[in-house]
Amino acid sequence: MNTSLCSGSRLKTSRSIFLRHTGRAFVWVSERFIRIHRPSSIITVRTALGRATAQWPESDRAAYRWGMDPVPLTTLDLPDQSGRTWLITGATSGIGRELALAVAAAGGRVVAPARNREKAASLVAAAGKGAGSVETPHMDLADLASVHRFAESLTTDIDVLVNNAGAVSPRRRETADGFELLLGTNFLGPFALTNLVADRVRERIVITGSDSYKVGRVDLDDPHFRSRRWNPMSAYAQSKLCDMLWARALQERLGSRVPVTLAHPGWAATGIQNVTGSKLLDRAIVAVTSPFSQSAEDGALPLAEAAVGDHPPLSYIGPDGFMKWRGKPEVQEVSRRGRSAVGAEEVWALGVRETGTDLA
Repeated sequence: MNTSLCSGSRLKTSRSIFLRHTGRAFVWVSERFIRIHRPSSIITVRTALGRATAQWPESDRAAYRWGMDPVPLTTLDLPDQSGRTWLITGATSGIGRELALAVAAAGGRVVAPARNREKAASLVAAAGKGAGSVETPHMDLADLASVHRFAESLTTDIDVLVNNAGAVSPRRRETADGFELLLGTNFLGPFALTNLVADRVRERIVITGSDSYKVGRVDLDDPHFRSRRWNPMSAYAQSKLCDMLWARALQERLGSRVPVTLAHPGWAATGIQNVTGSKLLDRAIVAVTSPFSQSAEDGALPLAEAAVGDHPPLSYIGPDGFMKWRGKPEVQEVSRRGRSAVGAEEVWALGVRETGTDLA
């Protein structure tokens, strides 16, 4: 797959750096002056400044807008979500569960489609009778018929769609449709679901990525490893590179109607890494990486930031600490491999071909 991109000039880079710092300072001083002398004008000023930058290149707008962003989330104590509906996949365990519980605690309605009924019941019980609610209709992302049934049963609009579900396996397996399991669950299932419910999404779409995309390669001739050698890392990295490129193609089709953002949890201690097939080796990996990993709750912070933070489309949010495995959420750069326009269209075509779903 061709992943080459033209690099920007030094002048453009310098201008973006200048805008990043002066934008922060200007907005900080301006907003505080207005709050003291004329509080009702703050929204008007933000709107006017936004219009003034509308014709800037996207990289410059991103640098300018970052100066206006609120402080990133440091806990899952979300702003009030009353009256808002979130559709979160992969919400019965790990970072998805933590995010779903946080949204419900903030008063939001969570639709958490689930395959495992026992885990679904546990999620509902954990949410309790708080300010919000959690619903767990059946859906299996590894079965396109199940995805279609769920999408057809959805009768309400969605404010935030979080494509978080993911799978890892110690051996090659296939979905109900004959797809390689990791590609089918991590990309093709979410691709179909998003296309089927896109008209109902009002505010934002978040896609959970992984820095493993940096070593991924999409084999368009054999994406399901039917001829080439399969291993967990290659399959997982391919699926996550597909997610990164899919986000770009999806944003291109949605335009300004709904922004798409991405996030990765770093090394969150959720058990998803335990795929060696050996319990002893899995325990050893946990022991070695535990000093550098973070909890599922902290791993959910980048997803929450991507969902509620004021970030430009296609922002990629992840932890700011050691190896980007743990820490506070920050905006991170996407490599050329993950932002290839050509690659994005090739991956979109792969999704259309395999799932039979598309967006106009």
